[in-house]
Amino acid sequence: MTHQEIQKEQSKEWIANAFFTLLKKKTYDAITISEIAKKADLSRRTFYRAFSCKQDIIAYMFEKIFPDYISSIKRLPIRNRNHLATAVVGFVNDHLEFFQCLKRNHLDYMIIDFFDSHLANGRDDIWERSFCENSEVEQIFLMTISVEHYNIIRLWLELYDKKTPEEMSKLLSDALALFQHFQ
Repeated sequence: MTHQEIQKEQSKEWIANAFFTLLKKKTYDAITISEIAKKADLSRRTFYRAFSCKQDIIAYMFEKIFPDYISSIKRLPIRNRNHLATAVVGFVNDHLEFFQCLKRNHLDYMIIDFFDSHLANGRDDIWERSFCENSEVEQIFLMTISVEHYNIIRLWLELYDKKTPEEMSKLLSDALALFQHFQ
């Protein structure tokens, strides 16, 4: 990596950290690019070299935490629906402030967009195999997992202060067991 690339990556980190600090205190819409740049001790010009808009920062932040998601999936003893739900709860719990900020600012739709693209693109990294020969069927399957993840995350964010991660995992396990009626 060249010095310029290292510097650009460092600027991205500073901008993302500044943005996240602001997002914890203010609404997404109230945060300006100038304010982010100032908080990061950078110029607006530097901001626009790194990102084109605030939404790009959120995408960058997702990219930074996605390896944690992959690791949580790879650590599963068995990769079934129940274990997957438990891994998602753990992943969200590890990055709770980030997901809470998205929900509070009505940006949680970005979760499903992110999982839609990354579950398909990262299939080999996550599951290390194809699920079936028909790529269209597999794409629909991965999109279904994406929607399931999104709903698990939304539910966990709503119940966070009422349930422990273990209680939430048990609740999800019991709910997912009902799918046996559709097989």
